[in-house]
Amino acid sequence: MKPLNFPDVRFLVLFFIMICSNGTSFAAGKIGFVDMETLINNSPQIRKAQSTISVEFEVQYSDIEQKESDLKRLEDRITKDGAIMSLSELSNLQERARILDRQVRRAKEDLKDAISIRNNQVLNDIQKELNEIVTQYAKDNGYDAILINAILYVSDDMDITQEILQILKDKIDEN
Repeated sequence: MKPLNFPDVRFLVLFFIMICSNGTSFAAGKIGFVDMETLINNSPQIRKAQSTISVEFEVQYSDIEQKESDLKRLEDRITKDGAIMSLSELSNLQERARILDRQVRRAKEDLKDAISIRNNQVLNDIQKELNEIVTQYAKDNGYDAILINAILYVSDDMDITQEILQILKDKIDEN
């Protein structure tokens, strides 16, 4: 099943508005709204995942910090003692500094890529969980449709975001 793109979402929103506003032809269904961005930004699952990811990459952070420290010491030595060093010694230190600088930049890029991939994996898992929770909530509470984002206005009576957020908090407390 392919995800809905923005025009598809607008069509669905218009379709639901037409159904709800045309009481003569259709019975008005129970419709709710969920602000997925609010759920994602405030869910305890996201906070837990962020701290887990930080721990997962702690060793790589430390390694990069150590290499940066080594590079700084090497550059300071070149700056401080470069004028009194032999040309070959200065050249060797400069080459080591260039190599270390490349290693630091490469390690930072690799870490950034790894964190991005891991964040995407975690976010996808949490979005699946959110979808399941919202779907179950809708079924349990007799909703005919749940709309997400891409809504210009929604009354507070239709917004179930806080109820879903509470379910997420309760679920994380169980674990």
